[in-house]
Order: sequence, then C-alpha cells, then structure tokens
Amino acid sequence: MAIDLIPALNISSSGLDAESARMDAVANNLANVNSTGGDNGDVYKRRIPVFNAVFNDQLNDKRPADELGGVKLEKMALDNKNPLTVYAPYHPNADAKGMVSMPNISPIEEMLDMITSTRAYEANLNVMNESKKMADKTVNLFK
Repeated sequence: MAIDLIPALNISSSGLDAESARMDAVANNLANVNSTGGDNGDVYKRRIPVFNAVFNDQLNDKRPADELGGVKLEKMALDNKNPLTVYAPYHPNADAKGMVSMPNISPIEEMLDMITSTRAYEANLNVMNESKKMADKTVNLFK
C-alpha cells in the first residue's frame, strides 16, 4: 500500500492560506475600529472571511478520492450590523446633532479571532512539518 504525502501538504497549504486570509481580515477590522464614516457617511464594515471546503467542490466534479481535501476562501463578506453612533459634537464628521457613526466592531471578538486563527495556522504548519519528516523517513528507508 503506497502512502502519498503530497495531499497532506496540499491540505495544510490551503489551511495556511485560509488562516492567513482570516488574519488579514482581523487586522483590517482592528485597524478600523475607531474610523469614522468620513464626508460621504460610509462607515467601515467588519470583514468576515467565508471559506468553502474543497472536498465539496471536488465531490460535484466526481474527482478521484486522492484529490479531495483542503479549504479555499470563497468570499470576504461584510458584516451587516448597524454602525454605532457616538456623541462627539466637535468631531469633523459629526452630524447636526453631534453624532458620529463608527464601525460596530468588538476589539475583544477580533482578538479572539486572531488567537484562534494563529493557533489554526500553527496546527497546519505542524501537520506540514510532520508530513515532511514522514517523507524524509520514507526516502531514507530506500537508501
């Protein structure tokens, strides 16, 4: 029975890409926590990465089982929460009532997402490293 280690590397690689996209979204969300709507009134909306299992895509294509697995970024969705309004009458973007629109982003939630994403990234990296070690040991068996 042959053991193919390349799928494990491909799956881990797709996991690394997914977690990298999640970390980028969290970083953007944290960077814009205190941004205001500006002159046009558009308030930054929280970015939420939406992932799709490659397994599902490949099942529909009837591909061989050895090609299944992984994850990909399907889209970057925008949170539909209403913006927060803060009383700041001297702010340049304040309306006639002195209210300023701010993004409805929880820094605590974003930090939890960042920690989760970092740990998932590390787990995928560990799988990749262990797969490499297994491949090295397999090659050494034939020496």
